[in-house]
Amino acid sequence: MAWIYKHPKSGRWFLGWRVGKKVFNRSTGTIDRKDAEKQLATCEIMVTTNREGKLTEAVYRSLTGQKIERVPLKIAVSDYLDRIKPRVSKGTLDGYRSALKGLLEAVHASDAAPSLADITKTVVEKYLATVRAGRSATTTNNRVKYLGAFFRDANERHHTGVPTDGLEYYHETPAEADAPDRRPFTQDELQTIFTIAPRGFWKFAIMCSYYTGLRLGRIATLQWQHVNFATQLLSVKDVKPQKKKRLEIPIHATLYAVLKSLRDAAGEVKPTDYLWPEQAQTYRDRGAQPFSLEFNERVLVPAGLAKAYERHGERRQFNEVTFHSIRHNAVTGMKEIGTPEMVVRAIIGHTSQAVSAVYSHATSEMARVHMDKLPSPFKKAKVKK
Repeated sequence: MAWIYKHPKSGRWFLGWRVGKKVFNRSTGTIDRKDAEKQLATCEIMVTTNREGKLTEAVYRSLTGQKIERVPLKIAVSDYLDRIKPRVSKGTLDGYRSALKGLLEAVHASDAAPSLADITKTVVEKYLATVRAGRSATTTNNRVKYLGAFFRDANERHHTGVPTDGLEYYHETPAEADAPDRRPFTQDELQTIFTIAPRGFWKFAIMCSYYTGLRLGRIATLQWQHVNFATQLLSVKDVKPQKKKRLEIPIHATLYAVLKSLRDAAGEVKPTDYLWPEQAQTYRDRGAQPFSLEFNERVLVPAGLAKAYERHGERRQFNEVTFHSIRHNAVTGMKEIGTPEMVVRAIIGHTSQAVSAVYSHATSEMARVHMDKLPSPFKKAKVKK
């Protein structure tokens, strides 16, 4: 869609057009409406051919008399990732890298070719079809979003079109829709994984998640300033960027004993020191993926709750239980002992603006009463580094 409008001060006609959800405009450089309408007609053709994935260099040159800028795709991708790195989370950056790396491999990109202008809607669709053959609909749709953001940015800079515009999202197959859902561990399974888990971080992480509901990334990056031994509270913010809600979590007696033991063994520390420095650095550098893989290989597989993941390009096998399942155990356990919904939400951090006022009534004292009622599936729990 394109249009023209007259600037109230200069009297010149301006072109406006929309690409996806983005609106662009520029001056036609003329006060003559007929000349402006000729440019409008050209603009409408380019917008339409771009939407249909047919804006080739030949079409662009025939309409404008100019050449499309030949920017190598590989260089554009590298530049884009460098620019967004300070603005997005590690997990989001990994998503962009994976999607764009896959595209580069699919088109056999070198430092010189192909260019941005060579990537048509058909090229992108073929790439996504190969992704869908080995990945879920959700994963493929995430790549559609990542690619769309990249090409919209590239179009604003180089006017090479947006080949992802108009792409349809993928739907689950009946088999995927009927696949089992994630579930909590049973109490027997919790005891098993805790027994099998390597000493140190993994035993601590399992116990901490069960008694707090914290996510793995938050556990890996806990600092001593988050642990208040006097009030027996953990005061942390959720790792999810969109939340950033501070959680005040009563420390269960079993977990308190472990934290006290770790603190005594740590010696002299600063408030900003991590409980688990090596794991914290890994999470900051590489995100959650290495932790998920390690938990699968060192805990779930030996426990008979998962199969080893073989990297041969095939779709990763769905598992009913993951580390995140322990968070479900925390919620389920609290509800089973009659913990009010608002207290569960205040501890776990499931919130929204609409209910934030309700959550504020769940005091730490109320939360402690119910937290202390949680049964301990961990026999003779000792965590040593």
